[in-house]
Amino acid sequence: MTIELRILDGSRAGERERFDKSVVTIGRHPLSDLRFDPQTELEVSTRHAELREDDHHWSVFDPGSTNGTFVNGERVVGSHRVHTGDVLLLGAGGPRVEVHLDIRSMTAAAGTTTEMEAMTRPPAAPRRDTNVRIAEAVEAETASLKRMAAIAIAAVVVIAVAALVVNRRQSSARERSLLDVVARSESASAPLQRTIHEMRSRDSMFSRQLAERDSLMARDVVRGRQMAATASAASAESVALLSQRVSSDTRVRQAITAMDIPRVHDANDPAVALIASDLDGTFIAGTAFSVSPAGELVTNKHVMRSAAGAPPRRIRVLFANTTDWLPAHLVRVSETDDLALIQVDGAGTYPTVAGVSRTGSDTRVGSPIATIGYPHAVDTPMEGSGLNVRARTTTMTGMVSKRLADVLQIDSYAGKGSSGSPVFDVHGNVVGVIYGGEPESQGRIVYAVPAERLAAFLGSAPIVR
Repeated sequence: MTIELRILDGSRAGERERFDKSVVTIGRHPLSDLRFDPQTELEVSTRHAELREDDHHWSVFDPGSTNGTFVNGERVVGSHRVHTGDVLLLGAGGPRVEVHLDIRSMTAAAGTTTEMEAMTRPPAAPRRDTNVRIAEAVEAETASLKRMAAIAIAAVVVIAVAALVVNRRQSSARERSLLDVVARSESASAPLQRTIHEMRSRDSMFSRQLAERDSLMARDVVRGRQMAATASAASAESVALLSQRVSSDTRVRQAITAMDIPRVHDANDPAVALIASDLDGTFIAGTAFSVSPAGELVTNKHVMRSAAGAPPRRIRVLFANTTDWLPAHLVRVSETDDLALIQVDGAGTYPTVAGVSRTGSDTRVGSPIATIGYPHAVDTPMEGSGLNVRARTTTMTGMVSKRLADVLQIDSYAGKGSSGSPVFDVHGNVVGVIYGGEPESQGRIVYAVPAERLAAFLGSAPIVR
């Protein structure tokens, strides 16, 4: 059966695509049947949803997209039957797609009669006198029409009254629900403002980004109160979309303020270093963090290996808030994970991170995290220029979005230079080491080596807890 998908908004607004197949895939992946721009449609996942035909009926399936799939404002859990005119929403703020099914092909398929059915039908009854049949038919039709007219009038009245009552109840319920969501978001704003104020002197870039994000969330709250005041005039879809967006904003606010970020920053920032590794004459920038007062630092193995697998010719380390590049050398690398241990050459006592979690027990999906590192290295604002700078870290916050045995996936930010950055839990302990991310996410889906792997690599070092 043919299905037509009409894109209502987004970068492909106004386009239509028809498919004559039983499975239609939707996403930003290059092989998706209905493909969205990976650079602009960021609400759409790589493999976001599938439309499947079964027994002349179509359903939409969500295989686990990051931002969810909605049918007429209702989130899809597993699968959801779709009909002509239904609107699919790909992510809370993503593009909308209207579904149109070929009704003629459905009718033809449903109405086909096999030869065997025709052969096994009972014989027709003997034909009666035509005049008798006509009189009986007229009398029956007249009586039937009278009954139907009376029933129809009564039904129209009942339906109109019921629709009025249901509409009023639904509008009132939508208004109450939206006001509840707005109230929760407003209650989460004050703690976030305190965090922004406390972080302003520690990391101006971080506090500025938080303030900009909070301003955008505040606009949605104002719009939510305005929409709640006129809920009867607003469409159910627009109320549902705004409620979804405000709820998502609230979870972000709560995740950020669930951590004492200033305390985590102050306890660990001095131990996070910018490193430069000379790989066959090409310097690679990255991040490392100190795990012993003697100057042992953890970073990524790929920062310590050239394309041919050769170790670096030189390593230089610049601790946070300092201006002196210190020589260092490679101690060892992990055989199984993207981890390496380096040693500062000069004797001395160096700052260390607060601790390294042995189990990462506080990194369940949804748990808040913070990262400290050097995304984009010296291209971010520093005191000085070039390599003659005072190292200033960048602090980021986010949540754990997936946890596997060998991968900790976080919803945060990482860029070139973030490799080797430590990931901290609510207690300020290291629970992961950033090593890469999903290219299409523009730095928002980040991968890290989990705490258990890091603890095993470090062995019985005193910093491991």
